[in-house]
Amino acid sequence: MTSRMNITLSKSIYPEDIEALLKALFKAGFFSQGLLIGSWVMPIYRELFHIHYVLKTFDIDFAVETISSKNPKRVNLEKILIDSGYVVVTDYETGLRKFTKGGFEVEFLIHRRGGRVTPTKNINHLHITATPLPFIDILFRFPIIVSFVDYETRVPCPESLFIHKLIVAQRRTNNAKKENDFDQCRILTTILDKQVLRKIMISIKLGRKTQGNIITSCTTIGFPPHLLGL
Repeated sequence: MTSRMNITLSKSIYPEDIEALLKALFKAGFFSQGLLIGSWVMPIYRELFHIHYVLKTFDIDFAVETISSKNPKRVNLEKILIDSGYVVVTDYETGLRKFTKGGFEVEFLIHRRGGRVTPTKNINHLHITATPLPFIDILFRFPIIVSFVDYETRVPCPESLFIHKLIVAQRRTNNAKKENDFDQCRILTTILDKQVLRKIMISIKLGRKTQGNIITSCTTIGFPPHLLGL
């Protein structure tokens, strides 16, 4: 697992606009408290683990780590995105702010703990709003730092993304997104470290319903749930 935590890629793998965005976020120090998540992680896995995957989305998602410090590092992400040519799109019903440019849409997500459900959370030290969702914290288990020529990004390890998508797929109301989750899970089964899978599963608390959802997803993709300790 140690060899996966810091990896160098010598060539560019992203479109110019995506690379420019990642560079800007890196220079601002965002990846010390955030991750690139979602489908845009798959090109990195494709280069690292030689999997075959065709990207099907223009959505660019980032996860923000829950900060316990009273004085977290302050970064004006909204200004950085606007200076990079992104336009702010506000949902006036929820207050959520997303950012668009050239067909791409940037959104920030944060872990939602139990209790009252809120559609939006203000992340004041980053000058953004984020969508609170359950199980986002799983993505921060054993993250990988990927170094390119002149910037770095941080992404979930395949095992944490796999477990996350097994759960999320069963909560989807959009069938196309659900099938995309399953497609990615099937691909990830070829590169998973079984010891890391078990370490992550041991480190998180999951209710019976969530465990049942994982087993259902495993059955759908043909993955033995006992490898997850279920």
